[in-house]
Amino acid sequence: MEQRVRRRHPGRFDDHAELARNYYKGLSRRRTLGRKVKEIMISVKLARRRDPDRILDLYLNTIFFGRQTSGVQAAARAYFAKDVWQLSVAEAALLAAMIQRPAYFRTQGDDAPARALRDRWRYVLDGMVAMGKLSRSEAGAQRFPRTVREWQGVGISGQATFVRQRVLEELEDAGIPAQSVVNGRMRVYTGLDERWMRAAEDAVRGAGESRWPSSVRGGLIAVDPRDGAIRAFYGGDPARSQYDSVFNPVAQVGSTFKPFVLAAAVRRGTSVRTRVYGRSPLNFAPNGELTPMRAPGMKIKNDEHIGSLGAVDLGRATALSVNTGYMKLAFETGIGNVVRMAEDLGVPEQILRPYRAQAGVTLGITTIPAVRQAAAYAAFANGGVAVAPHLVTRVVDASGKDVPLPWTRPGARVLSREQSAQVTWAMRRTVTEGTGRRAALPDRASAGKTGTTDHNRAAWYVGYVPNLSAAVMLADTRGRTLRDAANRPISGEDAPAEIWHAFMARVSASLPVRAFDEPAFSGTTYDWTDTRIPVHPASPPDSSGRVPTGSPPASRAPKPRITDAARR
Repeated sequence: MEQRVRRRHPGRFDDHAELARNYYKGLSRRRTLGRKVKEIMISVKLARRRDPDRILDLYLNTIFFGRQTSGVQAAARAYFAKDVWQLSVAEAALLAAMIQRPAYFRTQGDDAPARALRDRWRYVLDGMVAMGKLSRSEAGAQRFPRTVREWQGVGISGQATFVRQRVLEELEDAGIPAQSVVNGRMRVYTGLDERWMRAAEDAVRGAGESRWPSSVRGGLIAVDPRDGAIRAFYGGDPARSQYDSVFNPVAQVGSTFKPFVLAAAVRRGTSVRTRVYGRSPLNFAPNGELTPMRAPGMKIKNDEHIGSLGAVDLGRATALSVNTGYMKLAFETGIGNVVRMAEDLGVPEQILRPYRAQAGVTLGITTIPAVRQAAAYAAFANGGVAVAPHLVTRVVDASGKDVPLPWTRPGARVLSREQSAQVTWAMRRTVTEGTGRRAALPDRASAGKTGTTDHNRAAWYVGYVPNLSAAVMLADTRGRTLRDAANRPISGEDAPAEIWHAFMARVSASLPVRAFDEPAFSGTTYDWTDTRIPVHPASPPDSSGRVPTGSPPASRAPKPRITDAARR
């Protein structure tokens, strides 16, 4: 229970009214005449039925003091890491001063809120002299007290505000009242590494963050594949925006969604040796069949730097981010299976719900937070086990016992080690021969995927080594094209890949060099390179509204040619 404290002071009507607001939960917080009348009635009853000491006791233990604290004992812990009976005169006067404007005052610095608090603190001391509680010489000897950091241990890389917001959200998700932590009854630990936090900040700032237009957001976040613990992040300069760019959804993910398509296909028995046709553009009917370009349908084309290709295996299709080949793969796998894979890897269901029957999900039209992308790729790094990303790694209560946390339970196996190795094999080719070459590390293998949305409004790089997964995102929140200092459009292979490289090259020095699993290329190797237009009309979606997998009726279309992976 929170320690209750008492002080002798005559009760006043304004104190009664504030006590009525804080103590009686039935009162609305809305500023209405009805609420004011109720306050007056309760205040009158308090003045008649409660003695002044008791009223002040209730008041001091319910009033808001700032730092998310209610009650003077909680405030003593939050500001001075002490119990209230251990406070000095100067410290007690500061808490009394805070009552006037707790959301405005600042305990440190020399800005207007800090100066106003010091003036109010002196006013409280002068009042104590006037009441005969303190001599003038005693009051003159007081020095403005130093307070502890609002949240100790999180003032790193200027990200304290974002850490606090995320920690409070996680505690709420775990059913732990944040007030228990603020009151000092619990200790909260995170997996953040201060050196890595600085590396994340330096990597993003080194890409010219201070020169970006005000509408551009960027961030980096790194997740431990073993358990999902967030080891470092940089959510952007808080002076630019209080909306962080890694825990919140900011931009569509573009082609960084494609590994989910590949993973879904592999899980259903398709080998990454399977070949698709990279011709561009292609027009897909709702059931996945090809139709003439003049016909209605989904017209898909590759990036202009890739152009129209011939037959490529899924590794090459991943390395070059071949849109047409991946759309064919998605239809053959089943759009529903693709979405299910993303969910199994930790992408929230509510994000994916609108896209369950949309083939466009393949090309990354969903807006997913960077933390979820980093965590999803962590499953590829660890051999196929899903992890839940989290800052809070441990909570200890007042008795020294650990509080159970839901995300510490082992994750579900989403892919076998062989299936995960096949997905990683494809994404390793992104780094060695594809769009992610700028992310390559000199001393160890890595895997990853670039992503760029329409008109270069957002650019991504998500990649991993066996013991760390990280996502980098840049986006213009006004929907304008991202451009570098030379006014060239930015894509995922540019600044995001370079930021990822700068961060990983620095932090990987403290990580052991580990090798990825090598795949055996099990599963069926298909040849889906036939781009002839069927002569029969395309089939509509089925009655359930789901998009069919796209396989033509057996009687009207040639069967896919299956090759032996062992001969490749």
